[in-house]
Amino acid sequence: MTTDATIVEPSGWFSVQLRYAYRAGEAAAVTMVEDRVILVDGTDEEAALGRAVEMAPDYEDDYETEGGEAGAIRFEGIVAIKELDDPPGPGTEVWHEFMSPDPSRSGVDDDESLPPVYPEEMAFPRAHDD
Repeated sequence: MTTDATIVEPSGWFSVQLRYAYRAGEAAAVTMVEDRVILVDGTDEEAALGRAVEMAPDYEDDYETEGGEAGAIRFEGIVAIKELDDPPGPGTEVWHEFMSPDPSRSGVDDDESLPPVYPEEMAFPRAHDD
């Protein structure tokens, strides 16, 4: 008996979600958190993670708050990594996230609603909207 096995060729590319903290003031309190998604190449997930950690400090920076306090943007860690199905090019999906339109059915206790789409005029009608 033979079975047809689907062979998936790795793309060699990964999208990596990096987390940065914006710190300001004498106590260097975190005033904001930013997640950034970057593309990295790698033969496998471990190699891609290593490349992402090497690249992460490139996005760190110093800044000044509106109140004139010195601040710093610092890499906090990696949130997630996903392998791309295809090498990057026009229209290549680099990130996706599953969310429930009904928080009570999501299995998550935080009751967080879907983030809004901006600008609103760019939000296309959904199939169930009349």
